[in-house]
Amino acid sequence: MPFLRPYFIFFQNTTLKIQRKIQSLAIFEQEFNSLDAQRIAAENYIRSQQGKGWIILPQHYDDGGFSGGNINRPGLTELLKDIRQQKIDCVVTHKLDRLSRSLLDFASIMNIFDNNEVIFDTVTESFSSASSSGRLMLNMLLSFAQYERELTSERIRDKFAESKKKGMWMGGYPILGYDIKERKLLINEEEAAVVRLIYKRFLETESCTVVMNELNRRGHRSKPRPNVKGRNNGEKLYNKKTVRRILENPYYKGYVTHKGELYEGQHEAIIVEETWSKVQEIFAKNKSTCHQKKSSPYPLKGLLKCGACGATMTPTSCNNHGLKYRYYTCNTHFRSNSCNSPIRNVSAEGLEARVIDEVLLKLKSLEVMLKIQELAKENAVDEKQLRSSLENLGETWKYLYPQEQSRIMRLLINFIELRENGLNIQMNMNGFNTLLLGLGA
Repeated sequence: MPFLRPYFIFFQNTTLKIQRKIQSLAIFEQEFNSLDAQRIAAENYIRSQQGKGWIILPQHYDDGGFSGGNINRPGLTELLKDIRQQKIDCVVTHKLDRLSRSLLDFASIMNIFDNNEVIFDTVTESFSSASSSGRLMLNMLLSFAQYERELTSERIRDKFAESKKKGMWMGGYPILGYDIKERKLLINEEEAAVVRLIYKRFLETESCTVVMNELNRRGHRSKPRPNVKGRNNGEKLYNKKTVRRILENPYYKGYVTHKGELYEGQHEAIIVEETWSKVQEIFAKNKSTCHQKKSSPYPLKGLLKCGACGATMTPTSCNNHGLKYRYYTCNTHFRSNSCNSPIRNVSAEGLEARVIDEVLLKLKSLEVMLKIQELAKENAVDEKQLRSSLENLGETWKYLYPQEQSRIMRLLINFIELRENGLNIQMNMNGFNTLLLGLGA
């Protein structure tokens, strides 16, 4: 019998429920837990095989708290790394499913074992991968382990769905306005007042941005969310997404959701259903308006930057007495009202006309004229025709479709920086070549 350097490993396959995750992880911090018991059993088994030359390695590859249903576990990763480095000859686990409970994952692990001539053995099942019959038994038992895992998962999903249909709270962090007591959602009156304020102000302003700014100005912060490590992920400034998430959450009208379906909840509502429905109607109306904005011409979209903070200038618009006015607004100012630039909101028509004039002026520069000569020679194009087409671009610009105007802008310009003292336009000469040859054609 060749000398073997056996290795002992076990994996605790624990189902972590959402509400008991912290308590479950605390089990592995106890002075003596199930992992220790399994290791002692495996060490005793290895000592019984000393006649074969087996020796216990001191390295531990524990994966406490990780499920055996996947192989993305730190202990297993370290084990496979050492196997590839020829540090291990035999792997011993307490039970088969401590290594893996997935047939495909187990097959890939056994392939690594075979390629590195590593034997796999267990304490409680009397077979080894060293023999063909042992390998057959391994695959059979693993098939049952995977079946058991999938059956358990299916039962949990069914129970979760049925509980949701009954309107029960099924775990997770409580939302703003509610606390959890005895696995039930109870209204937190202080936070509920903030929720009612959000709905009230949105119905008055129809703007998540205005509501966001007002909440932050009043000193309100998001709900505290302590994580497993004791850190607080909440108590942050409100943003538009957080405000909209609150306004669209059906829990506030007394319902729970499951896979897109609404069920009457067992918790008390903070917002009456009529108010919640009015808010959703506003969102539906704004969505239609947003679609119209996207189809509106903004030839400088994506090219314009704020000279003060470097943020992109976002296309915006408003309606006044039946007339639509277009603007470019600093994205920093649009999101958090924190940009100090005096020109953080500028009229689109005036700015676009100014940019076009600047670009047309640059197209008459000496550098461009030399570029026209070079392109005419390289592509056998009439130089006078290229010059004439370029000169006529300014006159024909207003007759072009908005999509064509945007395409030409993106060909000619890398970016535009809007400063207090003027515009900084970075031209794209490669795009100019493409445009010029197109005009010549």
